[in-house]
Amino acid sequence: MKNNQYCYLKKARGNRIIGALAISSLLLVVSGCDSTIKESKPTDTVTNTAPNLDNPSLSDKNKNNSDYKAVSKDGFIAADDGASTPDGIEKVTTANNQFAIAMYQQINEQTEQADDNVFFSPYSLSTAMAMLYAAAEGETKAQIQKTFYYPSMDILNPNSAALYNQFNKPNPDYKLATVNDLWMQQGLTPDKSYVDTVQRYYGSQVTNLDFEGNPNPSRLIINKKIAQHTNQLIPELLPKGSIKPITVAVLTNAVYFKGDWQMPFNVQSTSEQPFYNYVGTSPNIKMMRLQEDFGYSEDKQVQVVQLPYKGDDLSMLVVLPKSKDKAAMQQLVNELSVDKIKQWNKDLVTQEVNLHLPKFKLKERYDMKGLLSDMGMSIAFEDKATFKLFDQPLSTKIDEVYHQAVVIVDEKGTEAAAATGIVVSTESASAPPPVFKADHPFMFMIKDNKTDAILFLGQVNKP
Repeated sequence: MKNNQYCYLKKARGNRIIGALAISSLLLVVSGCDSTIKESKPTDTVTNTAPNLDNPSLSDKNKNNSDYKAVSKDGFIAADDGASTPDGIEKVTTANNQFAIAMYQQINEQTEQADDNVFFSPYSLSTAMAMLYAAAEGETKAQIQKTFYYPSMDILNPNSAALYNQFNKPNPDYKLATVNDLWMQQGLTPDKSYVDTVQRYYGSQVTNLDFEGNPNPSRLIINKKIAQHTNQLIPELLPKGSIKPITVAVLTNAVYFKGDWQMPFNVQSTSEQPFYNYVGTSPNIKMMRLQEDFGYSEDKQVQVVQLPYKGDDLSMLVVLPKSKDKAAMQQLVNELSVDKIKQWNKDLVTQEVNLHLPKFKLKERYDMKGLLSDMGMSIAFEDKATFKLFDQPLSTKIDEVYHQAVVIVDEKGTEAAAATGIVVSTESASAPPPVFKADHPFMFMIKDNKTDAILFLGQVNKP
């Protein structure tokens, strides 16, 4: 498998570059922080230039001379998973799920008083950060590794590639796709080893943009691609002002899922029902109802039901505290662990369940910079951060992280999308069936049944 080559034709300008780490769908924006940028010479690496979507001046500088051969009929570029193993995939999946729980607990801690809904994509966040992690060095790398639970690079990269290829495999029963991109300031010379890693193991397309001369048109180009890959559920991952003339790179990931229930709810069975939140009874919500065979388990604290999507490769796991008290949900959040989720999955037994589940739509955005700093990777956002993205001696740091996630659940099935953006800058049985009635706050996750990788994780407090 040959690596793509990229050429940089413009001279680097001698300005200081400050970036922002932004996450909305899944996007990484990288900027540099060195006070002087030397003239960059063309290398034997060639990037794609931006598609001529919003400003022709951004896209006519370079030609795509990619010699990458692993292209399927639909244009999908497979990542290199040749060194992946079942054990390696399990380690990467476990890291993803550990991060999912840690981030879920962190968000709950910040939103506990407001009783806000929770929804995000740990897979999107972890994948986007993994692309930047490949350039991290020293203490910066150590803190990111601890926060995201990454295994060693020789395990992380090829097995991330295996998951990427699996999730992008066409399936007639549902739509699941993820896309990675690395957007870099034209005229700067990227570190070839880094670019090769991102492209080889994450299937990332590398595109030159003129952040310095055309920051807002560059933002629009990135947002347009994210919107296309999330079926317009996330039309503006990067808000106005998020891309600045000092931005030097943006790393993005978007993930999209749409699947029908294996056993759809009957619309006629949906009725207006009360939902008991923590301040009393909310206005009536639309409660769906279905009595069928589902994977089900319960213990003293919770009821667990698994709703399969058509094709049975993916499912939604709904975890409902038996008590309506706020303390019961908080206990569930505090005690959540990878082992507990494994036990829930192991204990599922197929039986008839009288299921009541509300229709809901969640659309959430988070300040990931603050959350991730609190979780232990503060150095990545400071001037002393170390990322080797370019051949130039740029001192780069994460400026902002944007993350946005959307989910729609109804009688037919589920549609969900998420995106993350990181902006990096310079310097700166005979018995009656159990009744599962989700008429009070509950947690849910959408997972891959083959690996149990958590793709989306959420909590419904206000349907």
